[in-house]
Amino acid sequence: MGAVPADLLDVVERHGRAVAAGDNAAVLADFRPDRVGQLIASARPPEAMQASEVLSVEPGPGALFTAHIRYRAREDDAVFRSRWTRIGDRWLVTQVRNVPDTPPPPSSVGPSDDGLDGPHWAGLAREELRIQHCPRCGTWIWSPQPLCPSCHHTQLEWPAVEPVGTVYSWTRTWQPFHPSVSGHLPYVVVAVELPAAGNRRLLGALLAADGADVRIGRRVEAVFDSVLRWRLEDS
Repeated sequence: MGAVPADLLDVVERHGRAVAAGDNAAVLADFRPDRVGQLIASARPPEAMQASEVLSVEPGPGALFTAHIRYRAREDDAVFRSRWTRIGDRWLVTQVRNVPDTPPPPSSVGPSDDGLDGPHWAGLAREELRIQHCPRCGTWIWSPQPLCPSCHHTQLEWPAVEPVGTVYSWTRTWQPFHPSVSGHLPYVVVAVELPAAGNRRLLGALLAADGADVRIGRRVEAVFDSVLRWRLEDS
């Protein structure tokens, strides 16, 4: 790997001091102009920052350079990973996020108001993946329904199924569409097809997704963390 340019080291040190001092003008001047809206809400700093410490600056990925900076506060600290690119005669931030990589909190946790998905949430609390099933015609059902959409049977069951599947589709989100995702960008949401449940598909955030090689068809396994998340099986 190539060496880190000396002038980039100086820029990163200055940038860290500007962030810790709350010098918004200087911080914004270090952002790529076409990504200011994204970058300004991509990381979540601790309150009342007092100092910064550059932990590392390394080449990669590709033509970018990656810096890790710790920001210290009175009662908390945070580490930011920023990625830098040279545009013209300037080094500018093109990506930034908190580390370690964590998916954003879900918008809601727990059963829906109608209670139809209560057994699913009760299963998650026991680290089980339970999916609605019709014992009369064998149809697997998701999202939960009050009666089977195939045969209209009302006595539905909730068996536990093997919590593994394959990626049917996925998306990596870079934009801070809601304040709750600040500090978690980018994050990946996957639609997972479950062979053990008639190939029903469930959505969930992917763990350890920052830079992961996510592809349709890759196997994933469930991770139970009060909500359902997914992890690449071979990660």
